[in-house]
Amino acid sequence: MKKVLIVESHPQVRAALADLVEDEPGCELVGVVAAAAEAISLVSDVSPDVVLVDADTPDRLSHQLGELFPLALLVLLTAVSETPRKCPESSAKTPPVCILKTAAPEFLRSISA
Repeated sequence: MKKVLIVESHPQVRAALADLVEDEPGCELVGVVAAAAEAISLVSDVSPDVVLVDADTPDRLSHQLGELFPLALLVLLTAVSETPRKCPESSAKTPPVCILKTAAPEFLRSISA
């Protein structure tokens, strides 16, 4: 079972992502927050395997999430497909990946298999 933490500022996108995670067999939703600062407060409570983060989160906060959850896969979600986003460097064990928000269902299926 993959534990997933969602960090997304937009309430409707946050709710949709939460529904996707909850509906995916093999995934467990361990937290849903609006900002990276809120995720930081969860460090002692959750140990996610995957952190889905809005790509608009400042790089320094994304980097900090990678440091706080070093074993988690940091996944930056973007709505823009024309300009590829460079994933920030991270001290996490696994390098961060960037995917389109529309690809989230397929991504969740791939990690829960």
